[in-house]
Amino acid sequence: MRILVAAAAVLLQAMPVTRLAGPASAQPPAAAQAPASVQRPLPPAGGMPVTQIDPGAAAATLDSPRRLSLAFAEPRPIQEVLRLLIAGTPFSLAIDPDVTGSFRGELKQLTLRDALTALLAPLGYDFDVRGTVLRITRNRVETRAFDVNLLAVQRGLTRSTGGPDASLRTTVAAEDVFAGIDDGVRALLSEKGSAHVDRRAGLVQVTDYPERIDRVAQYLEAVQVRSSRQVRLQARVFEVTLKDAAAIDWRAVRAKLGLPDSVPQAGLAADPSLLQAALAEQGDIRVLSAPEVTAMNNEPALMRAGTPGVSALTLTVVPQIAADGIVQLAVSHSWEEQDPARKAPRVSEADTVARVMDGHTVLVAGLLREVQVPVPSRGMGSLFGGQAKKTVPAELVVLLQAIVVTPGAVSRQP
Repeated sequence: MRILVAAAAVLLQAMPVTRLAGPASAQPPAAAQAPASVQRPLPPAGGMPVTQIDPGAAAATLDSPRRLSLAFAEPRPIQEVLRLLIAGTPFSLAIDPDVTGSFRGELKQLTLRDALTALLAPLGYDFDVRGTVLRITRNRVETRAFDVNLLAVQRGLTRSTGGPDASLRTTVAAEDVFAGIDDGVRALLSEKGSAHVDRRAGLVQVTDYPERIDRVAQYLEAVQVRSSRQVRLQARVFEVTLKDAAAIDWRAVRAKLGLPDSVPQAGLAADPSLLQAALAEQGDIRVLSAPEVTAMNNEPALMRAGTPGVSALTLTVVPQIAADGIVQLAVSHSWEEQDPARKAPRVSEADTVARVMDGHTVLVAGLLREVQVPVPSRGMGSLFGGQAKKTVPAELVVLLQAIVVTPGAVSRQP
């Protein structure tokens, strides 16, 4: 008797530990541990109950609140584990002949869908639900098509600022958008995967395993979302002819706008119109240009206005829009004006990079020059229409407000 008890103890220690939570654990222990070789007789056909299962109920069971916990201390055949998982569910199990392998590990509080994914994905298998039949198959390649709504154009920018002593050159390479997408997609494919990019139709066709295609879908969605971000750029360029100062007093301007003396942000949180009105108290304002343009993410925008042989303003901006609404701007402006007293034109230019919040205004100022302004004449000169002039300082100011455009629904009029 002692020999039999010792042998039984050794057998129990060698068996894997199995735990199952859910309706399947309510089965009697004898039925759960019955050897596979035992054949139970089926009840008579006339005594079998007729069961009707809603086809939608099977799919719902994959994500039902029922949670499964499963643990195996030793490797168990994957077919055995799958049968244990679907116990107590309305599913029928169909396993392809080439599905082999084993499972060892522990799953805790998972839905049936998550448990199947955790078991099958490492072995290269997949499952498919048709009605109430759960089919286990080896991963097979499939083909999926994706829309890519991007312009098939190449846009670049090259600009130079400065002179022979110091100069700054900015270049935005003309990139082939669809060639970049093709490289990005192919980097995510397996050895059996293939991809084709149709530029004219804006279509990307991918053939590969489902998990690889899912990665491609995430990549293309990220490209589409980031590329479609837009920013509205409201620019105002004007010249302030100062009255009694050598330069603009920006501390007085901030006080007029109700801003602290030291603004922590790179840009001013003020409307360009209000800022212009505050500057008008320090001198006469001559508006040179006020363009407004909408630019896409990382796409250069060019604004140019002027009169040939008299004056010309060139403003270039390259925006980068982050997901949190922060906008980085590479701004360059050049103001060229012919001076009758000089052969060479007078030029004011600047090139800078700023990082501002949505709705804030980038300020470029401090470009001073001297201008001639008329003053009232006195004495005999005033009788014959003569007019005196004096030299006063003038400062060129560039304001650029960046407003992130949020896509919304388009309303159609009936």
